Amino acid sequence: MSVADAETGLGTARLNGELDRTTFQLRAFADLLDEGSFVEAIISPADAAAKPVARPDVRRMLVPIGPVAVFTPSNFPLAFGVAGGDTASALAAGCPVIVKGHPSHPGTSEECARALGAAARDAGAPQGVFTLLQARDLDVARALVTAPEVQAVAFTGSLAAGRAIYDLAAQRPQPIPVFAEMGSLNPVFVAPAAMSARAAEIADGLAGSITLGTGQFCTKPGLVFVAEAAAGEGRAFAKLVAEKVTSRDPGVMLNAQIDANLSRQLARTGALPGVELLARPAERAAGGLTRAGGVVTTDLATFLSTPALHEEHFGPVSVVIRCPSADSVIDVASSLEGNLTATIHADEADALFGKRLASVLSDKVGRIVWNGFPTGVAVTWAMQHGGPYPATTAPAHTSVGVTAIRRFLRPVAYQNAPDALLPEALQRANPLGIQRLVDGRWTREDS
Repeated sequence: MSVADAETGLGTARLNGELDRTTFQLRAFADLLDEGSFVEAIISPADAAAKPVARPDVRRMLVPIGPVAVFTPSNFPLAFGVAGGDTASALAAGCPVIVKGHPSHPGTSEECARALGAAARDAGAPQGVFTLLQARDLDVARALVTAPEVQAVAFTGSLAAGRAIYDLAAQRPQPIPVFAEMGSLNPVFVAPAAMSARAAEIADGLAGSITLGTGQFCTKPGLVFVAEAAAGEGRAFAKLVAEKVTSRDPGVMLNAQIDANLSRQLARTGALPGVELLARPAERAAGGLTRAGGVVTTDLATFLSTPALHEEHFGPVSVVIRCPSADSVIDVASSLEGNLTATIHADEADALFGKRLASVLSDKVGRIVWNGFPTGVAVTWAMQHGGPYPATTAPAHTSVGVTAIRRFLRPVAYQNAPDALLPEALQRANPLGIQRLVDGRWTREDS
């Protein structure tokens, strides 16, 4: 832990929380393997009397896709790092894993790789089931993506890097899937009644979510749309959020490049016509790469006509957009690109607005949060951490939770195969005792 703290400056409390999450993920996938039904065995028994033609015996299950290349991010050195969720889910699927360590924390990557290597040896895993590559040279990344043995890529990071990897993988003689999570604006929508009833409470929660991890979480709320019931209400709310953001302690930026990028972007944003910078994160606290939070506000017309405001500010910054009506909020929601999450703050009097908005957002995001905040992604069966492009390149999948294993599995069907040649999961006696879908019915019985 001392190595990780020295490289990242995240502090032992945050890193210990990440370590707990990392070990929990590994145990969750171990439990999934013990249960066994993740292979999704589906059996359609033969039926000689089927119309219009006789039906053969067909048995299908999921099998490992092959070696997986994992690109780790800068912001979660443990939970999304070398031993993080992408590695855990790929190994659980039965795929060898080659991890490209992030140059922001090479020592942490090495320590995690040693632990994984020792665990693999203790478990009797085949040699080479896990490998760590350390390099800043982009040629190494390109060689990894184009290596003919690699059959899939998992990536967490920026849109530019993720799209470059996706395009490179598509240009291979044998194209391969890329499961890239590339950031998100995670819009928050505040309905009129909720604003009137609990503006201070919502503003306080927003401030905590914006500044959590110094705003360097992929689920940070980057846009806040406020439906004004009265003139000036949106500006007052934006100022309240700014006050609460600036009252919080500055946090550490992950590296000098990210810090410099945010400075440049804020300089451009602050100079835009019709845009007001209420809190100035560019004013660093003393020492290193620490930054306070920031809030930008503008009206809806300026937001819609200014593409720069639709770009992610990777850091503790959020843009509050003042909307003249609830209907205008619905309209702008329908114009947004894909995101990981969207959040709706609405009270009982906002029920119709909330229902209409949720219907629109279900086409735009992977997770809709009701009266909460998007930061904090639980590792559960039902979690969906993904969304339509540009949030990810594979919106049908999640990178968090046990169903993340499905990214690294592909279906194979066996037709009229003798029982002795079938994998155990498909054999008629069901020796593994797993749940199987037999002729449309879930059962553990022989078939």
